Amino acid sequence: MKTLTNLLALFFILTTAYSFGQTTLKGKVVDEKGLSLPGANVSLKGSYDGATADGAGNFQFKTTEKGEQIIQSSFIGYEAYSQTIILKNGLMELTVKMRETANELNTVTVTAGTFEASDEKKTTLIKPIDIVTTAGGGADITQTMTLLTPGSQRNGESTGMFVRGGSAQESKILIDGITVQNAYNTASPDVASRSRFAPFQFKGSAFSTGGYSAQYGQALSAVLQMNTTDLATESGYVINANLAQLSAGYTQLTDNHSINGTVAYSNLTPLFSIYPQNIEWKKIPEQLNISTSYRLKPSSGENFKFDAIYGKSVSGMMFKNAENNNVLTEFGIKNDNLFLTSSYQKALDKDANWVLKSGASYSYNFDDLKAGTSTFGKTEQRSQLRATLTHSFAENNNILFGTEGHSAKYDLLVQQNGEKNNNTLVDNYGALFSESEFYITRKLAGRIGVRGEYSSLESGFNLAPRFSLAYKTGQYSQVSMAGGKFYQTPDYRYYFYNKNLQYEQATHAVLNYQIIKNKRTFRVEGYYKKYENLVREYPSTTGYFDANPQRFPNGKTDNSGHGFAQGVDVFFRDSKTVKNGDLWVNYSYCDSKRLFGNYIAEAQPTFVSNHNLNVVYKHFIAKPMMTISGTYSYTSGRPYYNPNNANFLSERTPDVHNTSVWLNYLTNVKGNFMVIYLSVDNILGTKNVYNYRYSTDGKTRTEITPAAYRTIMIGTYITISKKKVLPEDMRKN
Repeated sequence: MKTLTNLLALFFILTTAYSFGQTTLKGKVVDEKGLSLPGANVSLKGSYDGATADGAGNFQFKTTEKGEQIIQSSFIGYEAYSQTIILKNGLMELTVKMRETANELNTVTVTAGTFEASDEKKTTLIKPIDIVTTAGGGADITQTMTLLTPGSQRNGESTGMFVRGGSAQESKILIDGITVQNAYNTASPDVASRSRFAPFQFKGSAFSTGGYSAQYGQALSAVLQMNTTDLATESGYVINANLAQLSAGYTQLTDNHSINGTVAYSNLTPLFSIYPQNIEWKKIPEQLNISTSYRLKPSSGENFKFDAIYGKSVSGMMFKNAENNNVLTEFGIKNDNLFLTSSYQKALDKDANWVLKSGASYSYNFDDLKAGTSTFGKTEQRSQLRATLTHSFAENNNILFGTEGHSAKYDLLVQQNGEKNNNTLVDNYGALFSESEFYITRKLAGRIGVRGEYSSLESGFNLAPRFSLAYKTGQYSQVSMAGGKFYQTPDYRYYFYNKNLQYEQATHAVLNYQIIKNKRTFRVEGYYKKYENLVREYPSTTGYFDANPQRFPNGKTDNSGHGFAQGVDVFFRDSKTVKNGDLWVNYSYCDSKRLFGNYIAEAQPTFVSNHNLNVVYKHFIAKPMMTISGTYSYTSGRPYYNPNNANFLSERTPDVHNTSVWLNYLTNVKGNFMVIYLSVDNILGTKNVYNYRYSTDGKTRTEITPAAYRTIMIGTYITISKKKVLPEDMRKN
């Protein structure tokens, strides 16, 4: 058992490409009498590295952090424990002795891949290894989140995250607390796009599906927080080659800083040659990405990060244009995207009771789009500044103050029928927020926050209170609730026609129960969201509904829209029953109706599915060193518009089924680690239909299907460094 456990831990190290320079922390958590404390959480302060003590109070985890660090432990009914340690490569053993307290509740801290019981009671922390080893996720962060976490769903023809009845625009992606303006590659009609970021750019991703922290705003439904990697652990090269992409990167590490550069070229021609396409491509997608990162860690309580990512892409396809009786029309994309972001963190005193975090970013995105004889030039720019100051008190109580400011500019050039129109919008946005976590009794913890926002587009100010409570029902279980107000600026395109639109609003109420015991997690959560002030459109022709998802909003608008979403999410994870196996199961039920946009009646939105089920299983094999993963996904039919049916959005698409597999094999080439991987999406070749489009006269219906019914990917990943390790060394480790 010990050998297999060590091999499994090694697999994680190899796959994440942080093969060297790690410290293994091993020990036991006990009380003052020396009795073990199973379920206690142990972690490094300011890091995602940690573990939960097993039934005997033992813990073990690996970290890439270096030098002087603070190890901390928390357990219900015991005072928080912290101790300064010096991390060196190899094994470090220690005993964590905790003192019982009669009147305080300690926080249940985050562990990898599980739901957190104290941070808004609904957050999942996912590490890069969870992303790349999930079949059907395509090693894409946002796609994998929809498979591993309940509450979100995949809409095959649409780009973005659809969470608990919310549209893709209602979910925001953050990097180190900074909003990402254009998180996805520009999408073609009815073809979903990937996110722009690679999993190993981040040390962890936390997905909040509702009732999220007052630190963040401008999202009616959810936020995905991605935290960038810290100081590198080894100098060396990384090469990745598959049927779609070739990339190479180099990292240089010195004593307290590291710099990395990566170049990736994508061309889908080899991939498309393997299996037939359901799309007529005029220009097969091609993309160049260049990225660099710099890390500086002057001391254990201070670090600076800088990342620059540039992407340039081009593609062209023929699509059936519903506005022209489904006649094939050419659609072309040329995209340039630049994202610069930096963050700085510093402990202002030796005990890290005062911590300053700040960040800044600039993003630029230009889309040159061609649809038939019409062309569109869209430019989006955003500059951001953000800072938070946190003070920690005794017994893990704390208070946070923060502010952020954005300046965004939107330019739209439309050339159609010989006419040229140019529109420009500027939005200056600012926010102040504060949040405090406190402990009321031995079993009751709370978090309360408030956020105030101002936007020059709305010329108005909003105030959004948020709260969460957690009550410990047992040693391993907890009941929690959360709620609050959430605001979002409407789609900026509406402001080209109406400068008087106000914030859209959503009120969240969440209640859940969670138990984590013996490497098993069970969680059930019910929620209700009420939407107000949604934007409504009034077309010039009464009763006319335009179902074209690429349409440009026009006509009269106001904030009279409304709606609701309610449902239940169930999550179960079992890493115990099957030796070396890991099972994830999540199910979501969502009931939602809205009157918004150009809807002519209140109805279930076309992007909402009532039932979603995902079953993910991963199995780790010691000899040969490999991992096998399988995923089954089910999505019930969604509403679609049939102009021949008097009942608005009353018909449903067929259910969608998808079964995918993924495997990798670990080996080496002259002492350099090598991974060979294979993935097959929709291995059964199920003929899924995502949606239907009707011609303008309603006589012709077109099926919207995947770009290909089955996708196969094979590739290799290799790291080249000065330190050589052989397979027998890998097994000994």
